[in-house]
Amino acid sequence: MTNQRELIPMRPGDILRLARQQQGLTIERASERSRIKPSVLEAIESGQTDKIPSVYLRGYIRNYARYLGVESAELEPGMGAVKGADPQVKSIFTVKPRRSSGEKWLKATSYLAASALIATLAWQFTHEAVRFSQGDSTLSAGTAVRTESDKQAQEKSGIPPRSANTHLNASIASVEARGRPDEPASVSVAEQAWRAVSGPNNDDTAGVPDSYALSITTSADTWVEITDAAGKQLELDLLRAGSSRDYDGQPPFDIMIGRASAVVLNMNGDDIDLVPHTRGNVARMSLQAQ
Repeated sequence: MTNQRELIPMRPGDILRLARQQQGLTIERASERSRIKPSVLEAIESGQTDKIPSVYLRGYIRNYARYLGVESAELEPGMGAVKGADPQVKSIFTVKPRRSSGEKWLKATSYLAASALIATLAWQFTHEAVRFSQGDSTLSAGTAVRTESDKQAQEKSGIPPRSANTHLNASIASVEARGRPDEPASVSVAEQAWRAVSGPNNDDTAGVPDSYALSITTSADTWVEITDAAGKQLELDLLRAGSSRDYDGQPPFDIMIGRASAVVLNMNGDDIDLVPHTRGNVARMSLQAQ
């Protein structure tokens, strides 16, 4: 028998079957111990391995031989004849999930809402930019018209134009230089004639001063305009902080102070309260004789 084995190489299945039978094991017992299905063990022993995947076939044979104590060298001569089933190659296709109609509507609605929001923001930005540019144009046009009007008035009156760094003194802004009407001068002549006729002993005019003294002291930069009853422009200028100015004129005085909180006004030595005449820190008043 040994000589026959040497002359005729046995199949791995026959070697494993003889080893199992010599140990007195059944297929079920061998399957339980080796943890290989009985159908697989029967296919290996019978040589009908064409239904066992070739990927697992050699592993089954080695595990079965290890359990039965058969050396792998005994199985190698016949392993080349053992064939298993070829693996099936399957094509894998990616299947896109179907979208429900609700998801489509939600996506379309989101696109529409985003488009509407972008369009609204773009329209608002454009509208604000146009309105802002129109406002600048109107402001520039108004400034240009006022500047041109000031220039024409200065040319007619003969007053040289004021620079940003030059103070306009009361003596420059006199009634004659600004082209005031001649009515105040006529009134002044009439008053003088009446005084001459009435004489110095007239009780109505006795003790009334011809002019009043005004003084202004500033603690901050402020714009000041002062005009007396005769129409004489006593002040029309920006007074710097720490300035002190004195004026003489006939009451009532029309006074405008751009920063009333920074000005101390005095007439004939008496302080004038600017608070009742101040609104928004701008004082406007007609100062009567006291």
